[in-house]
Amino acid sequence: MKKLPYLRSKLRRGRWFHSYRRGDKEIALGVHGLHPTDPRVTAAWAAEHARWEHSPPNTATPKAGTFAWAVDLHKASPARAKLVPSTRQNRDAILRRYVKAQGARPLSSITAADIEAALHAKGGNAAVNELKALKPVFAHPHKLRFLPTDPTRGLKIDRPASEGFATAGAEDIEKFQKRWAVGTTERLVFDLALYTGAARTDLVKLGRGNVADSLLSFRRQKTGVLSEVPLTHELRAVIARTPDIAPAFLLTSKGKPFTPAGLGNFLGTLPGRSGLRRGCTGFARRSASTGQKRASQPTRSPPWRATRACRKSNATPAPPTGAAWSNSLWRAHETGHTSPETGHNFATP
Repeated sequence: MKKLPYLRSKLRRGRWFHSYRRGDKEIALGVHGLHPTDPRVTAAWAAEHARWEHSPPNTATPKAGTFAWAVDLHKASPARAKLVPSTRQNRDAILRRYVKAQGARPLSSITAADIEAALHAKGGNAAVNELKALKPVFAHPHKLRFLPTDPTRGLKIDRPASEGFATAGAEDIEKFQKRWAVGTTERLVFDLALYTGAARTDLVKLGRGNVADSLLSFRRQKTGVLSEVPLTHELRAVIARTPDIAPAFLLTSKGKPFTPAGLGNFLGTLPGRSGLRRGCTGFARRSASTGQKRASQPTRSPPWRATRACRKSNATPAPPTGAAWSNSLWRAHETGHTSPETGHNFATP
């Protein structure tokens, strides 16, 4: 068995004790009594090691068996490492709020009724996204036999009905093209998105290195699917307007490539500056040939949008009703609130 760095396992009076020793600190891993080859020992070590490597200095080690401890186990798991960076970032933000509110709560005291009632009280798409973030936190300790049951197994929150995202029509496209002349950054972003069908996170990476054999090829970050876009006359003209030695087609005013978030902020300002509908930054791909569509986007998702944007209704959605959350997990547990849906009291005995 490969020796793990900083792991200290000692057999004393027939019982194994495991700790993470680094510098002048020695932290108990909370898995005493287990053989060193037990996967639960490795998981506990991985969580503590990740905390030392990636967390701010002097970050406190949560007590074993608590919700915060389970979050650390999840963050050190192989399943989380497979998530794309944007998904990890979004879910980590959710879990940070949960840990702040309920981090010290014993993991075994959290039941399916607790989670379901809290998420139903929150409601909306946010509840769906938070359930996605919570599921692996409970599933991983269950697989390692820290938890006898996974309270999130079989739990499902229905996503609210929606008309989906709208794309700009022919009139919006014509208005945009009249507003921004060829040569402006705004027009370059528009044309590249229009002729490649690339998502924002892929668009910022495109450069001359992606062009070969009359094709512009790139692998979509979200799906891993290889997309190959034919170099049509229009797309060649767009590429010809970009600098020859630039690291990417799209550059900021400082001459550096956009980040996905930076491009998103840039796109968010375009509707107001272009005279389009409020919040609408998507452009329908109406001029693409069928062959281009098949080559550029072999997946089933709607391919021809520069970015997702602009719901058909411009009304601001009303805040969700129900228990007050204030960005905290199971706030009802803090106040002893009884869910009207389940009649389950969240207060821990």
